[in-house]
Amino acid sequence: MRRIAANDQPDELSALTQQERKILALVAEGKTNKEIAAEVYLSDKTVKNYVSSILSKLNLERRAQAAAYVAKLKTHPGGE
Repeated sequence: MRRIAANDQPDELSALTQQERKILALVAEGKTNKEIAAEVYLSDKTVKNYVSSILSKLNLERRAQAAAYVAKLKTHPGGE
């Protein structure tokens, strides 16, 4: 799993907590809430809440948009 650091990323990422960035990276890998929950030792419902919060903070509507957002960050690390 690739970590998503806030210090070298767009302003939107600085609004995410470390745990939210970790969950965002797992969402970008295509993992389900259940798979993420098992990996980070949280309940499915807690992961669902985290994902909702992440989408809201990044002004996104769907998980696929979050995955595309992370893919874009990987190709343009400075957010440009």
